[in-house]
Amino acid sequence: MSRPRLALAIAAAAIIIAAIGLGAVISGSLAGPQPSGTSPTEATGPSDPTAKPPHTLTDPLTGGTVSDHPVVAAKVENIAAARPQVGLSQADITFIQEVEGAQTRLLAVYHSRFPKRVGPIRSARSTDAQLLPLFGKPGLVYSGANSSVQRKLDNASIVPIQRSTRDSRRVAPHNVFVNLDNIAKSKRLAEAKSIGWTFNDAAPQGATAASVKLRVGRDTFDFKYSSGRYTVRWNGSRYADSGTVTKADNVVIMNVRNHPDGNRDVQGAPSVQSDTVGTGAVMIYRDGRKIEGRWERTKASAPLEFIDQSGTAIALKPGQTWVALAG
Repeated sequence: MSRPRLALAIAAAAIIIAAIGLGAVISGSLAGPQPSGTSPTEATGPSDPTAKPPHTLTDPLTGGTVSDHPVVAAKVENIAAARPQVGLSQADITFIQEVEGAQTRLLAVYHSRFPKRVGPIRSARSTDAQLLPLFGKPGLVYSGANSSVQRKLDNASIVPIQRSTRDSRRVAPHNVFVNLDNIAKSKRLAEAKSIGWTFNDAAPQGATAASVKLRVGRDTFDFKYSSGRYTVRWNGSRYADSGTVTKADNVVIMNVRNHPDGNRDVQGAPSVQSDTVGTGAVMIYRDGRKIEGRWERTKASAPLEFIDQSGTAIALKPGQTWVALAG
């Protein structure tokens, strides 16, 4: 090879080598600094094979596996003539509400599963119109309402679902039962949204409390802790549905403002509204322990938050929750 051609070949080789080196520098700068002795692929993988996987989503109502089901609430009667109630053991959240005459009714909220039989179903109240938008746009199954309450339901973020199917084996008016599994298939119902609750498997710090007892209206509710859960009793009797005893993983007692809503029943007793917008003291029981704090909710569409005395969110145990609105 002649000298000019040799010089040209050497120059070309130098240019190629320089280009390769520059590409490596650029590639290294884009990948960022790497630990000594590790490749870029190794550096992006987990350094500890026993490390926990990334955080997975939890269901906003139960803290368990996320369900894409809608939310359907059922207004369940809670007097002696209504027993035994059916379907309570499968509710994700159950609210205890005071109504006229110092009686109570239950608002059973279903999301992860829908029983084929729930009841006895009774009429709605003003408390429902303020409380239920917490869940986005849930369904409310009820057997009627006076005109004032019905207007509130119609104007709220709720899908009203009136039912009057009666079971002839029960005495009226305590005999309206519904198939919630069929109702939950309605296309009008929206998916569940966050309601402001947090969940954690770890047992919290708090005073030991093996049992909880309170009055709502003239009724006494007690929750006895055993084998990791609370058995629910009303005036000394358990709720049992075809042999399945109703239990809870969390018991929440919210101090709320009760006041007449302007309606009266057929005997003239004033109807009660329990305000769940605002703030008040809260006591939460889980894992046999008691945590005190406050609840907060700024408006009907806002989340319902539970905050401890240090300002930290109180985590519930994943599972089923009973909430008493105690005025």
